[in-house]
Amino acid sequence: MTDRIRGAPTRPTPLGPGGRPFRGWRVAPLVLSLGAFAANAVILLSDRAPGLFRRLSDRIDAGVTRAAGATGVDVPGGAVRVPQSDFDVHVVIWAVAALLVGLAAWSWLSLLLAGGSVFTVSVALELSQQLLTNSRTVQLRDVVANAVGTGCGTGAVAAFGLAWWVLSTRRSGPRG
Repeated sequence: MTDRIRGAPTRPTPLGPGGRPFRGWRVAPLVLSLGAFAANAVILLSDRAPGLFRRLSDRIDAGVTRAAGATGVDVPGGAVRVPQSDFDVHVVIWAVAALLVGLAAWSWLSLLLAGGSVFTVSVALELSQQLLTNSRTVQLRDVVANAVGTGCGTGAVAAFGLAWWVLSTRRSGPRG
């Protein structure tokens, strides 16, 4: 393949996130991912959220209390220790975070590192629940859900990158 204007050889679109469209817009998902990490921290550490997030924290804790009461869990004095894991919530919040970080990735290696970093942060937040909250506990099921969510988000970015590569190579292929 050659550059039509200068006649110089062109590089084919790379296989990997670097060949995706919207290369100039990578900063947007990166900034959004920072917001997702902050929101995830507030959700997971809600009983110690700072003043700015106090209302959100109170709503989350009130929702947990209502959910616990609806399932028949005794809620004496409002101190809630929910025995069941919120698996689906963990999958969704970490899939969104991994998806946003993955969209900012430049290569397959950076996508892999981003997915691993998102999972590491998710585990660190899960472990910090025991130390930093009064109403949350560390649950292995939540760590598994974090891994599933991170894998889904990272996998979605990889699938998008592959699909874009296939479509772009078909369009730029030899025409007869």
